[in-house]
Amino acid sequence: MIHLDRVTYRKLLPLFAAALAVAANVLPVPATPVVPVRFAPAQAGLAEVLRDLQVDRLPADYVVLVDVSSSMQDGADLYRAAKDALRPLLAELDPVDRLHLFAFANRPDPKFSGVVGGAGAGALDRMPATADGTATDIGAAIEAALDIVEEAGNTDPATVIMLTDGRHDPPANSRYAGNASAAFARLTERARGVEQRRNVRAYGVPLAGRTDVQLLDQVFDNTILMDLPPDQVGSYLDRIRGRVAVQKAAAYVARDQLTATAVLPPGGLTVGAEPVEFVARFRSTATRVPITVGDLRVEIDGVELRAVPERAEVLLTPTEPEQEVRIRVEPVTTTERRIGGERTRDGELRVTGTVDSPWRDVITRDLELTFTPGPVSVTAAARHTTTGVPVWLVVLVFVLVAIAVGLAFYLPARRWKALGGGSLSISEPGHKVPYRQPLSGRTVRFPSPLGRGGELSGSGTVRGRRLRREVGSGRELVLYVDYRRAGVRHRLTCRPRQTESLPDGTTFTYQP
Repeated sequence: MIHLDRVTYRKLLPLFAAALAVAANVLPVPATPVVPVRFAPAQAGLAEVLRDLQVDRLPADYVVLVDVSSSMQDGADLYRAAKDALRPLLAELDPVDRLHLFAFANRPDPKFSGVVGGAGAGALDRMPATADGTATDIGAAIEAALDIVEEAGNTDPATVIMLTDGRHDPPANSRYAGNASAAFARLTERARGVEQRRNVRAYGVPLAGRTDVQLLDQVFDNTILMDLPPDQVGSYLDRIRGRVAVQKAAAYVARDQLTATAVLPPGGLTVGAEPVEFVARFRSTATRVPITVGDLRVEIDGVELRAVPERAEVLLTPTEPEQEVRIRVEPVTTTERRIGGERTRDGELRVTGTVDSPWRDVITRDLELTFTPGPVSVTAAARHTTTGVPVWLVVLVFVLVAIAVGLAFYLPARRWKALGGGSLSISEPGHKVPYRQPLSGRTVRFPSPLGRGGELSGSGTVRGRRLRREVGSGRELVLYVDYRRAGVRHRLTCRPRQTESLPDGTTFTYQP
């Protein structure tokens, strides 16, 4: 560190002030980095998502298989219990849903197949009045259901419901009679192909203790086998519609393209001494799901520009799929540290953002779909036009730098050093005993209360500097004495263990 005495400081102060003024006008001010705040949109609930998706407008297929073999009529009249359990579910189906109702015993017999409309539970009136079948061909019933859900090009959700009280007991002419493992294997293979393109869920309802309803689970991968008393089946089936609504929502979302794009003005932008504003247009590619683009950032490479978007996120909805964001671009500095006139540099401006959705939690948790959209990123050319530094300013800066370098070498040599002990002996004419002044600190005034020996008629100060030795190598502390006596001022230099004399006979001896 360089230490300045008061006189030197006063002389250099105007030069330092001028240097600071030049630096303030020439050197660029570094841009303050903006730390982005991670944006996470507020999440909607399942009920809100189902309402906004209007799932009641998306059709679903319901394939209902009811066992009408004679055992369903015996005893507890399970046939009537089965129809009573189905009635609330069918009554609440959406009008656009498609119902396929089968009565099966010796073979599957379709009773209703088409759009529900206003029919609903009325389709049950087409079922046989009594259950009087002589066989129970569960394999043929599953095949009939598979024929419906396998319809080419259909990707809507499908639900298969089977109600039976018996074991698989097909007639002799059925392909599922005897050793039917190969026939069921073919059904399973067909079902796997269907399940790759549409959501199929099956429900097996055993109305008695021992049934072969588990054959439904053998064919369809997503099967729920109930183990409920007959009087509780209705309340359970009534909740299936809610699960189908979730399936419909999943089908809607799975078909949507959950991402966003951004567009910048064609031809890029040119920035001079004044800030420039441009518009970035963000557009959602989704048609049903709201999309957010957050953590908006503008990065500029190759030129000294900084940009700030007016907001950090945008919400893109199906009704307003496009939003504009104004971005202000300004120069870090309008001049460069060079001699010359106008200069243009080319760079690249890049706008980025993360894609998210207020429905993200519902999509991943309730609809069991993946949601990993890629970020938004778009680039444009950016040009910066600047002017050079005037020649006189460059010369001034050079002079100030030269002065600073000179001071860096000059001031350390002029710096007063600590005296570090020892003493200075002073003998004045007329005094037999010399005065001895102890040395400490950087400046010593004499005579002082610490002095000893004879008296002095004169006074002065002592300071020290480290100089190269006159003999040998290295440096030694040399005293600079400023002495006044009888109105006359004397300045002299005292090296260690040498005596210096004044014309009036006063002598000085420095003893380290």
